[in-house]
Amino acid sequence: MAAGDVTTAHPERVDCVLDAQYPYFYLSENTSLINPGLSTWTGMVTAARGKLQMQVPWTAERVHVVTEIYPGEPDDVIEAYDDVIEFGYSSATGLAAVLDWSQTLAGPVDLLPGDHRLRYHVRDLSREAVEPGAESAVAAEALIQLWPAKLGEKEELRITGALGNFWHPGARLRNVWNGL
Repeated sequence: MAAGDVTTAHPERVDCVLDAQYPYFYLSENTSLINPGLSTWTGMVTAARGKLQMQVPWTAERVHVVTEIYPGEPDDVIEAYDDVIEFGYSSATGLAAVLDWSQTLAGPVDLLPGDHRLRYHVRDLSREAVEPGAESAVAAEALIQLWPAKLGEKEELRITGALGNFWHPGARLRNVWNGL
């Protein structure tokens, strides 16, 4: 990703398009790789203190990533996405960044240090019609919403896409048992 690919960056919103040679990107307070031995849980997001590896659909070559910071819980846009999970995130420094798979800076994310809730939304666009002649089409969208809140457990708010069902198969099985 070239530095010019960042379309908008300010404390409340970071909007960028990332190359997805590998199907993930990072939200990190430093640029070191996540140590798998320290992860607290895994799924669509692998988490360690101050570091998150966010999975995207493996079919995506480019991913539109939007990070939004709110003073309180944001409006619900869950139905617009295939898969959505929410969890507690503790920021040690308040100085995070979105990095692509190669750890290239895509945009700074200014938080207040402390505890937050993070809602991660993913939508696979590969099934949607693409304009003829469109180069390097975005094949997935990811939305990260953060707001100050007490830490809490991970919640699967919506799991309907292939990515979510791969990483969170329990949601599919619960739906079968509940007759959904």
